[in-house]
Amino acid sequence: MVTFQASIICCALLSALHASTALTISPIQRRISHQKSSQHYGGIKSTTALRNDLKDEIERKAQLKAYEKRAQGGGTGEVAAGAILGGLLGGPFGALFGMQIGSQIGAAQTVNKARMEEMERKGVTPAMLEQATEIGQILEGAIEGLRATQESVDTSQRLAKALDKQSDSVYERAKAAMQSGDEDVARKLLLERETIKEKLLKTLKGLSEEKKRLTAMESNVEALETRALEIESLLRRSVGAASVKDASDMNMGLSLEQEDPLLRKFKDLGM
Repeated sequence: MVTFQASIICCALLSALHASTALTISPIQRRISHQKSSQHYGGIKSTTALRNDLKDEIERKAQLKAYEKRAQGGGTGEVAAGAILGGLLGGPFGALFGMQIGSQIGAAQTVNKARMEEMERKGVTPAMLEQATEIGQILEGAIEGLRATQESVDTSQRLAKALDKQSDSVYERAKAAMQSGDEDVARKLLLERETIKEKLLKTLKGLSEEKKRLTAMESNVEALETRALEIESLLRRSVGAASVKDASDMNMGLSLEQEDPLLRKFKDLGM
């Protein structure tokens, strides 16, 4: 009776398996398949590229501004702090160490200040970059997990098909043995087939659970991708607005510089 019920369950699960493989592949699964060949994910690549471009440009300009400021004699307070530290240590080594520390502190603070100024000019806050970094890392991890689960589902499906094919083959051999009058061989083959069917049933149950996890992970990735696109949109709007403001300020400055001094004088006199 138990064997008969197991056979019914196997048949039902196999039907579901064959039906599921015939269904249209979901958009997320198509993206995973595409990722296997192209080794990138659109949402991650877009947001990460924008974030990295902003960070690189901000860092480059911050380093340049810091260098210019220090060349003009900035950072005297930090040098003094280093000298005090060197005095506390005492001796020529202490003085040398204090000068080095003071110089390093000054350089770090100058670069950090220039970095913050450049970020402000770009219309980008540290929180924005932190959010972009965090969502990128989370989304990338979710994609990796989704890909691993999809590969596990594919492997389980191949195993189930192989076991099903093996079960049919053993059954045909058992029938042939019965027809030739070799009942002992037929009995052994039927017992072997029952063992295969138990493995198949276990595989199909595991496959069903994996598909449920895959569906949940797909929904999670879609939500994370939407959030990543929202953050990317926010960054682009902020940078765009800051660029428009810079262009407007520059045009205003140019118009003031190009105004004729004599004409400005007449305007001031009300003429």
